[in-house]
Amino acid sequence: MARKTKKQTRGILAAIIVLVIAVGVLAYLNRGDLDRKKELETQAEFALTYESAEHRVTMQDILALGPVDFTTVVRTSTAGPRNVTFRGVELRRVLEKYGIPINEDSTIEVMALDGYVSVIYGDEVLEEENVYITIAMDGEPLKPKSEGGSGPYYLVIRGTEFAQRWVKFMEEITVQ
Repeated sequence: MARKTKKQTRGILAAIIVLVIAVGVLAYLNRGDLDRKKELETQAEFALTYESAEHRVTMQDILALGPVDFTTVVRTSTAGPRNVTFRGVELRRVLEKYGIPINEDSTIEVMALDGYVSVIYGDEVLEEENVYITIAMDGEPLKPKSEGGSGPYYLVIRGTEFAQRWVKFMEEITVQ
């Protein structure tokens, strides 16, 4: 019995060592990505990628498009519905500014700083007053994650019943 316990203990220790090494290697490989994420957040920028081109979209770029205020209902699994007023620019206008074509069959991946990814379809983006990149909520500018906020950019999809597809801490949009 003691011999079997020793073998099991060695097996567990070997598995722990392998996991620790794997975590270390993955952390090392992702280090550059973390630096990029931090830079995007501190500079209040997000990456916009289409084919081989990547654009860095700044807050000045968003402000130049003339953000508008709109009210929508926010429903979450933890709170009842409530009206919230956002300020933002329709995603389709941002794509137009950078000459990125979009059609009903396009697929748009929106990634957050924390690794969350939401997929939006071209028909949703083309629908007027539906998909927005927001910069303010209830009259207050969105704060970055490091300050306990949900910004500096928050992707809002008005045509969805619940906010689970919305993207806080938005850092990258990839159009396919």
